[in-house]
Amino acid sequence: MDGLFSFYGIHESIKDSVAAWKDDDVEEALRRDAALCARRKVVSTDDCDSSRCSTIMVATRAPADVSSVPGLDTTASNGGGALVARGGSNAVAADATADTAPLPQGSLTHMAANQSWTLVFARLFENGVSTFISGGPGVGKSIFLRCFTSFLRSRLPQPGSVVVAALTGSAAKTAKGVTFHSFCGFPKNYKMQGDDPAHEAAHLLGQDRWKPIARRLAKVEVLLLDEISMVAADKLDVINKLLRQSRRQGSPPFLVYTFGDFLQLKPTIGALAFTARCWRPLFGDGMLELTRVHRQEQPDFVQAIRDARLGRCTEFVQKHMDECFVDDEAYKALGCTVLHLMPRHNDVIAHNAKCLLRLCLGDRPQDFVAVDSVKADPNRDRSLRDPDVHNVSPFSRDAAFLDCIAPLRVQHCCGARVMLVCNNLLAIGLFHGSIGNVRDYDCDGSPVVRFENHQVVAGTRVGTHGVRDAGVDWIEVACTPVDFEACFFSCPGALAVRR
Repeated sequence: MDGLFSFYGIHESIKDSVAAWKDDDVEEALRRDAALCARRKVVSTDDCDSSRCSTIMVATRAPADVSSVPGLDTTASNGGGALVARGGSNAVAADATADTAPLPQGSLTHMAANQSWTLVFARLFENGVSTFISGGPGVGKSIFLRCFTSFLRSRLPQPGSVVVAALTGSAAKTAKGVTFHSFCGFPKNYKMQGDDPAHEAAHLLGQDRWKPIARRLAKVEVLLLDEISMVAADKLDVINKLLRQSRRQGSPPFLVYTFGDFLQLKPTIGALAFTARCWRPLFGDGMLELTRVHRQEQPDFVQAIRDARLGRCTEFVQKHMDECFVDDEAYKALGCTVLHLMPRHNDVIAHNAKCLLRLCLGDRPQDFVAVDSVKADPNRDRSLRDPDVHNVSPFSRDAAFLDCIAPLRVQHCCGARVMLVCNNLLAIGLFHGSIGNVRDYDCDGSPVVRFENHQVVAGTRVGTHGVRDAGVDWIEVACTPVDFEACFFSCPGALAVRR
């Protein structure tokens, strides 16, 4: 198979469903809105109740100067909005036209639970205030994010105006966005060099490599940041300053919508995001809590997640733990087929060796062994003396890799299940955490991995990013060596490199 392939090229029979897949999240919101409207028409005794789901008008924001694009069940007026100081420096007000149906008043949280989400989207857009959007399990935060993104892009259609970002590659894929490290240009293992985020942002934007990144940041009118509980406070401060300092004079103010639950995963290093200096000035009292649970067919499961979220081991939690328990005999059949989480590297190596011997039925290939080296950091401070990379001791180099996610040795064979530990294949929809199986090896020894249940990105080409073949819901990729870098504290300006 050579040349260009996409959903259309691979299976022409599914060409009619491509658009449906692309707009699946919006369609889900539309179905939900239609169901809400239909239910109210049946139970309502007040004629004005039907207006809750009627078409509404929302003014566009100025000075974006964009034409309206229909999205969901709302339309944008042709009038431009006027920037006013309401709700802080991020506030934007929309001029209402004479024929504009007024939006329902009241708490956004109440609106989200009892009315159409499109009305909530319109209220958020009209308010023009940065908002923190939260909620417990099963309330639809991810669907809300994707539908709200479609709504915003219909109002702000210029490329780069609406950006969705998340901390991890898996979260970015779920949200149909990018990692904020790649979007903001943060290097691997990025840490602030000082305590002042404004000075840090100015230092980064002053570097040559940040010039194209600054142009990208300057286009942003709305940033939607997912999994905010995992974002460290100092990084949120730097992101805020990067967006502010990269803007041109006269540009419209940017808005930030953060999504997440602070009772879930926290940052691996650093304080929680709501302790950031920018949190209160940015969000103030702007918060929307989603409360309506959509997994109505799984009440026990939802309750178990809620209890576990609060650290309670209730009967619902115990019930689901018991359902997942297997005895020794059943485990023997599952031992080499299910993913194991183990506390120590030695336990992982021993378990993998046992499963690989059973899988290979004989001699297995030699382990992949990483090559460690030292190089000068291309983004080092040029005002300092160049580091002497030849005098860095092996002990210092090994110490730099203590927290490296890439192991020194990787066991493998055909059929083995492997996991990506980098985000260099985001362009084809693969991310840190994607799991596949080794199918073959290239002539240079690189493993060809098949990733099942994968939505192939339209326009993907054979030969680019290591792609070897693809189907309706799978892709095969040659995984070539990747460089993992770590900083030296004992030798500023030098990097330890593991390939």
